[in-house]
Amino acid sequence: MSRVITVLMDLSEQDASFRYTVDALDHAVAAASSDVVVRIVRTDEIDVLGDGVVIGPGSPYRDAAAAEDVIRTAREKGLPLVGT
Repeated sequence: MSRVITVLMDLSEQDASFRYTVDALDHAVAAASSDVVVRIVRTDEIDVLGDGVVIGPGSPYRDAAAAEDVIRTAREKGLPLVGT
């Protein structure tokens, strides 16, 4: 079964930081030969966290309170959390 890494990021797909973040995660997954799915979610569309969370670049967020809730929930559930 695949693990899901949720990337919380409001940047446009055309933004260089968006592309670099996704490319870096894809590279890490490939290098580790892991069965991981990288899922990009906007702060105003977050529903579930998955198995780990990356708080991507791009402040201010569309929904700053949602970003803070994701960080709090990940910590409370003991999920891996990385902030950029």
